[in-house]
Amino acid sequence: MKGMGKYFIGLLPPPALETSLHQVKVDLKTNFEVKYALQSPAHLTLKMPFRYKEAKEQELVIRITSLLEGQQSFTLQLKGIGHFGRRNIHHQLAPSSPLFELQKGLRGFCKRYLHLVEELSDRNFQPHITLAYKDLKAEHFEEVLAFAKKNAIQSDFLVDRAYLLKNVEGRWKVVAPLIFGNRVEIPHPTSKGEIL
Repeated sequence: MKGMGKYFIGLLPPPALETSLHQVKVDLKTNFEVKYALQSPAHLTLKMPFRYKEAKEQELVIRITSLLEGQQSFTLQLKGIGHFGRRNIHHQLAPSSPLFELQKGLRGFCKRYLHLVEELSDRNFQPHITLAYKDLKAEHFEEVLAFAKKNAIQSDFLVDRAYLLKNVEGRWKVVAPLIFGNRVEIPHPTSKGEIL
């Protein structure tokens, strides 16, 4: 579709932790040829990828930042290695009420204002930071899982912003930080009464 970009909303760990998580993904590529997870920075997905008009990208940033105006910062904790079937290995996160409330708010916003279809993964939110998926071969699963467990990172980190990411030439790039508690000016609706 012309003029449409592919986006998602997520949380990124602080730079030092992101570097450590990235290194685990690099090591998985080196040892097991598992490289698909390297196409994006280490992240926790709050809203699965969706298509949106690139011309309205800045308005999208302003709207989401406005939604997050009342959001308080909170702490997340990496809690060992988990997996979904034999096709995804990831760092799990300890349960967090503020995280679930944030995701629920974004989910409602995307459905109501962006008219996005609510996917099963949106309703069945299981917070994680992916280390290997898609190109993880079933015959290497146990080996890769053992490697990930051996190299698991224990860490807490402060979350004070979300991020809008965009797919640019096959890689996910940060478009803008969506800072919590930030007051922003919202542009007036268009003459057709559209919200975005």
